[in-house]
Amino acid sequence: MSFRRRKIRFIEPGTMPGRPFNAWIAQWPLLGPIILATILDRRGYDVAIYNENISGPLDANPSAQADICSADVVGITTMTATANRAYQLARLIKETSAGTTIVFGGAHATFVPDEAIQYGDVVVCGEAENVIEHIASGDIREGIIHPERPENLDDLPPLKHDLMIDFDRLIATSGRRALYELPVMTSRGCPHGCMYCSVTRMFGRKVRRQSTEKVEADLKVYHRRGFRRVFFYDDNLTSDREWTKDLLARIKPLGIRWNAQARVDMHWIGARREHDKEMLQAMKTGGGDVLYIGYETIDEQTAKQWNKGYHGKESLVERLYEDTQTLHECGFWIHGMFMLGPEHDENNLEQVVRFASKAGIESIQISVLTPLPGTPLFQQMQNKLLFTNFPADWNYYDGTHCVYHHHKMGIAGLQQAVINAHKKFYRMLRPGLRRIVKLSKGRMHLSDRVKLFWRHAKMSIQVMKQWQEETNAFLAYVREKGQRYLFPTDAKKIKKIKIPKIIAPTAKKVRLGRL
Repeated sequence: MSFRRRKIRFIEPGTMPGRPFNAWIAQWPLLGPIILATILDRRGYDVAIYNENISGPLDANPSAQADICSADVVGITTMTATANRAYQLARLIKETSAGTTIVFGGAHATFVPDEAIQYGDVVVCGEAENVIEHIASGDIREGIIHPERPENLDDLPPLKHDLMIDFDRLIATSGRRALYELPVMTSRGCPHGCMYCSVTRMFGRKVRRQSTEKVEADLKVYHRRGFRRVFFYDDNLTSDREWTKDLLARIKPLGIRWNAQARVDMHWIGARREHDKEMLQAMKTGGGDVLYIGYETIDEQTAKQWNKGYHGKESLVERLYEDTQTLHECGFWIHGMFMLGPEHDENNLEQVVRFASKAGIESIQISVLTPLPGTPLFQQMQNKLLFTNFPADWNYYDGTHCVYHHHKMGIAGLQQAVINAHKKFYRMLRPGLRRIVKLSKGRMHLSDRVKLFWRHAKMSIQVMKQWQEETNAFLAYVREKGQRYLFPTDAKKIKKIKIPKIIAPTAKKVRLGRL
């Protein structure tokens, strides 16, 4: 008698078109589905992952839809901005296949499980490694579950990224396998408690790490598969300096180049008493390429309000300048991430652009402070939110849209000012020249360097154009909510705001009001 393997499919829902975040999420898929799929594949299940950001909408692909709807279990990962799409896919599957168990996981489902369970059968709150086989086998078929976190991350197998459909197509966007930045993760949790972040509630404040021996072994596996670049998805790769120094020493012989998220002040011992010179040297020679730094704000008061946790005697700006210079001396390209909140105006944006330019930061990302479920900020601002037609309005909770009335700038002023700030920064010559100089000194072959530079240049131009178009459409939606929300509370500031053409004809009819 033949034995039928149970069929498990995972889905990463696509993001809304026209947003800056899309250009990057399409390059770097979420790791949750890949980790779980790898575990089940090793245990003999028929497993595959569909990623709409790579393969396109599943409801436009009959063969993919048929494959998914014939599965025993379909796991759908959710971020807040993709929650609505996740529920749409679940409805589509339910209409076609009543026998398929639909499971929601990921950050959004974790923090709003009562919403998610309305569209599926099972909701996993938190990390699913300890329950995924119980779900795949059919032992768990319904309910909201809260599994124990895996404490020993060394038990996780090396990831099989190619379980993702069209993974080769994704690699091809980089030219070849050696140039693709393979996503990996070595730790979970964060010791800090920033009010806009849900990491500590999702993964805990205690950082769980894989051993450096385990990370080295996994990177050797990826190296044998032809990968030479990795992106560490860890929320803070360098929070344990001794662990980081040991890891970099171990992987240095592999010649792997890596990108990572880190704090700008990671190299200080104690309260800025002295530099960890061994750490800086290890980073300088250990393959580091790009650091994604969450500056968030250069304003002292805002940093305290957001519980950002920067400390020191000098002003915050002075400390950030110094720390940025130190990382540049180690040879890092720095991608600076900033946020604009309800307390900020055009002057704050101008200060951020000037700071980033003067500090020599190579690329920036300015987001709109967004209250996401699972964060203290969401609890604080819940009664001030304009867009609460959930789940549809979750589409706008992505760090690109203002979902509350911005009294100082108005939503129209804020949205356009953020776009203009990016344009102003990228018009300046220094970032472009630094990029060219850095590429010329890299280990990469000249032809590969040119291709990489050209691909990023084209992507940036396309992203800015699509972002403007999407912003215009969003402002039209804001107008339906109420004309007054487009503009600042101070009537004198209205004349300074340039309204996109899509809403210009009705601009004269605006009446000011309060939220």
